[in-house]
Amino acid sequence: MKKLFVPRGETVTYNCLHTDRIVVKGVLRVNGKLEAKEILGGGVVEAREIVCDDLRAAGVSADFVTARRITADKLFVRFECRGQDVAVRDYAAAGYMNAGKLSVTLSDIQACDADEIITLRRKNSLLGLLWASWWRGLFLGLFYGGEKEARTDGKKPEDAPKAETSAPAGPVIAAANSQTAPIVQDDATIDMLIAVLTELQKHGYRVSRTETAHAGEEDAA
Repeated sequence: MKKLFVPRGETVTYNCLHTDRIVVKGVLRVNGKLEAKEILGGGVVEAREIVCDDLRAAGVSADFVTARRITADKLFVRFECRGQDVAVRDYAAAGYMNAGKLSVTLSDIQACDADEIITLRRKNSLLGLLWASWWRGLFLGLFYGGEKEARTDGKKPEDAPKAETSAPAGPVIAAANSQTAPIVQDDATIDMLIAVLTELQKHGYRVSRTETAHAGEEDAA
């Protein structure tokens, strides 16, 4: 047999299998030894022993694995796994791992002998979700926070004092006079107040002063 193809959704079982190339889309089960030059596909390969030059599958489960290159999403080796370049995206479990280069995200390896070990970044981690949520909240606060505050200020509270009848519709800021302590106004303070009031008027606010007990004082607009 030179080539074997396992379709998606099907399970093929052999006692022993020796071939050149295997394309696995479904599930391939070998009770004994599986020997091939190349095993490809996004399916699942299960065998007691796998001897291969290039092994690429979604799931690999065996007692012994010997391959030059192994690429899998999940790798389960009960006893011993040997390979020059081993890359497992999701999870790797092995009793003993001997590799020149091992790239793995999560692993449960009892004993490992590798020249180089690379820890891959896990997809959709909790930290990544929190980071994305923080950036989303910051974006909404910068670009939509002002609009929400303007809508909130436009609503009149129940306990708020009534504004002057001559004032136009819109938010009104009331500046009450303090009777307990006099306010010392210098030129710098007046200039600052004028600048603040000018900015408020540019944004559609109207500034007025509430009436106090002193009848002789004039209302400031």
